[in-house]
Amino acid sequence: MNGLHLRAPAKLNLWLRVVGRRSDGYHLLVTLFHAIDLCDELWVAEGHDGVQCTGSADAPHLAVPTDGGNLVVRALQLLCEHAGAAGFRAHLHKRIPHGGGLGGGSSDAAAALRLGNALLARPLAPAELHALAARLGADVPFFLAGGSQWGQGVGDQLSPALDVPHQHFVLVVPPFGCPTVDVYKNFAAQWHGGAPQASLGTLTVPQNWDAVVRMGFPNDLEAAACRVRPELAALRRTVAELGHPEVRMTGSGSTWFVAAQDAAAAARCRADLQPLERQGIRLLVAASAGPVAAPERRPWPASGLG
Repeated sequence: MNGLHLRAPAKLNLWLRVVGRRSDGYHLLVTLFHAIDLCDELWVAEGHDGVQCTGSADAPHLAVPTDGGNLVVRALQLLCEHAGAAGFRAHLHKRIPHGGGLGGGSSDAAAALRLGNALLARPLAPAELHALAARLGADVPFFLAGGSQWGQGVGDQLSPALDVPHQHFVLVVPPFGCPTVDVYKNFAAQWHGGAPQASLGTLTVPQNWDAVVRMGFPNDLEAAACRVRPELAALRRTVAELGHPEVRMTGSGSTWFVAAQDAAAAARCRADLQPLERQGIRLLVAASAGPVAAPERRPWPASGLG
């Protein structure tokens, strides 16, 4: 059996600033999304009785439920409702740690939308697909295309970031996640006693990659994440003590990352940080992924034929 297949890349936020807060409590951001080659894989085929999903993973701790709470299932159900499809079968293979700010669930959802849409007799237009993606999560629209993009609003208003070169990274992944809602609540509590604001004031958005690098990949949510999970602050100090003080956080945590000049520098950084593995920290070397490829037909994985 064949199915349409896509790699669903993880992302890093190379720049994240909170610029305001709406009256409904949602925070307004300016962020630089950057896709990396750490990826999940998804197969989708036509079905006839709703959405069915199976799963597998590189390791047991990476596995996620494949019921109605999974974003792949929710994305395909939404596509059925919107486009009138009878159903889909899906198989998701996980490599991206969940709860770490790497966007794995959102990327899986975007891949499901693209694959399901490609199977429709009358595929939805890009604007319609973007609207469905935004209903599933603020950063799902980014993953429809991948690459490097500036996100504004809640992260769903996108524009290309054309000058970002190919990068290498070492990901420092704790054995725990950091709840996004708790991080934003903690961040909001620091705004003048928690009073909602329409704006945090003026913000200079960097116009080129050199400016982003000089700013050191800032992330306004780091301090809040460290207050929610104090272990994160201790981990950052240890990474700095091991020779890499430029470590930064992606999203609302819990993953830290160190940017490296090239693959050799990334390998040296990983070697420097190897003592962390004794604490259950995973060290993953990754590189820029570029835009998402077109779906292609591939044999259905044996683990998903059940």
